[in-house]
Amino acid sequence: MLNGFGAIEKALFGPMKVVFEDTAIERKDLAMIIDAPPRFVQAFFRPVLSGLTRPQFHHLWVLTLGMLLSLRRPKLIHLAAVCSGHTHRTAHGAFLAHSDWDAAGLLNDEVHSMLRRMKPRRGERIYLIIDDTRIAKRGKKMFGVSKIWDHKDQRFVHGHIVITAAILFRGVTLPWRFELWLPQRWAKASFRKSTEIAAQMIRTFEPPKGLKVRVLFDAFYLCPTVTKACETRGFTWFSVASRNRSLTRTWGVAQRIGDLGPGLLKYAGCSARMPRARGKAKLRIAAVDGRLTRIGDVRLVISKRPRSPWKTRVAFATNETGLAAREIVSVYEKRWAIEVLFKELRGHLGLGDYQVLSKDAIQKHLHLCGLAHLLLTHHGMETVGAQARKANTQVPLPKMSERLTALRDDVRRDQLRRVFAGRKHRRLRIQLEECLRAA
Repeated sequence: MLNGFGAIEKALFGPMKVVFEDTAIERKDLAMIIDAPPRFVQAFFRPVLSGLTRPQFHHLWVLTLGMLLSLRRPKLIHLAAVCSGHTHRTAHGAFLAHSDWDAAGLLNDEVHSMLRRMKPRRGERIYLIIDDTRIAKRGKKMFGVSKIWDHKDQRFVHGHIVITAAILFRGVTLPWRFELWLPQRWAKASFRKSTEIAAQMIRTFEPPKGLKVRVLFDAFYLCPTVTKACETRGFTWFSVASRNRSLTRTWGVAQRIGDLGPGLLKYAGCSARMPRARGKAKLRIAAVDGRLTRIGDVRLVISKRPRSPWKTRVAFATNETGLAAREIVSVYEKRWAIEVLFKELRGHLGLGDYQVLSKDAIQKHLHLCGLAHLLLTHHGMETVGAQARKANTQVPLPKMSERLTALRDDVRRDQLRRVFAGRKHRRLRIQLEECLRAA
């Protein structure tokens, strides 16, 4: 029996000794080294294999799967230790910094491949959500680092602003594009405002044929640059309007939204109990049509909880003026999906944990995080089965933690099947899997 387990140890943990000499990671932190891509990983990358060389594909699957398997903060030293027993972390760093491959195009292809698997029907709605996230960095030589305001901690930090676009379809959030905003001293002649980056994302988005697109963004992006990009593509948009904006009513009277809200809610509002992204809520809502300065014709919906202070009221704006007030609020609530996406990317996949210095390497790391999230979604949708292909039906994906656990269990099973193939090893595979899960 000892000889049998000695063979098992050599087969599963053989590459570990080399890795620990280089990285000084303790053996107890890892269960096994993944030296070949599992079958579901190969199926996920199949649509983009033709555009990658063999070494590029090796680095790609190692880093992508490593982000999902690493129990630590997924830095290159930990990713190289989890998924590769013979490739040093510096080789992965060179892959990010110098290798010639299109990270944004690869992520775009994977997103559209996943949408095709869901079999969208003509007339269904797809949502393009645009927002930004701020990443604090301590590196002084890192490209593009500048002084920015961190909304979460309410203080100034040195770091990056990343403009992000995500797709929401049948309740499934798919990260689609990441763009690093650069201050003028870094960008020089190629400087672009964040609103211009968002507008470019809208102009380049190609939805599946026959789907109607709604673009969701917050008050910062409600400007002519973004709204005209939506109208040029034939997309409708939904946003929040600041109180200092001026709305001209249909009979020609102009009024600030902040002054318009209280009277409108008091005399023209109605109570509505609505399902929201964070639970049900009782709201008082009122709608009014008019023209926003520099934007155009909109329908404005003022919303407030009945007993909350007047300063908490929110004004939703859209150019889809035929919708009822309740539906406008319900549509904008879907923007919460990108906030959940940021939490998952930063908390589980290390969106802000990059240690590379160049712009290209940073961009590729961000898109690799998006690929890792897509791989996790792809694996979760395989368990859902045919329900993911039903028209106008929300896909019942499990929680992030449950999907991560299921993926890690499947990786263990796949590695054990590779080492111990055949029926005679079935009992041994089950015992070893239980040991690895308890490790």
